[in-house]
Amino acid sequence: MARNRYHDYLRAVPLFADVEEDDLDAIGSAVTELQVKAGDVLMRAGSSAREMVIVLEGELCVMLGDTEIATIPSGGFAGEMGLLADRPRNATVAAKTDTRILHIDSRSFDNVLNEAPQIAVKMLPVVAKRVVENNARHSD
Repeated sequence: MARNRYHDYLRAVPLFADVEEDDLDAIGSAVTELQVKAGDVLMRAGSSAREMVIVLEGELCVMLGDTEIATIPSGGFAGEMGLLADRPRNATVAAKTDTRILHIDSRSFDNVLNEAPQIAVKMLPVVAKRVVENNARHSD
């Protein structure tokens, strides 16, 4: 299999840092690169989890109601918890600047995990850490 053009980039994303080489190529072949404009809403709180994104360039903001609670820079990601848990979105995610992202829809994500379930196992520590950090931030 030829090495996917997103392979090295995905390796640098904490969510996929421990994923095997062939599995990175599987993830890379399932993504679509998109340009989004500042202000575009990518995920809305309460909606079904149908995708996750990885920021290539630019920034995303995470909102709870009208309050910005986080900024996601290049190399960051959003939407993975909803996909893994098959739960509605906890927050709204929008482009803070014109942003270039890698987008993976739920069907493609499910196909990758069905072929390589070990990917989910490698992702879990990063996702669990994020859940703990979010709970600590919002319980103050």
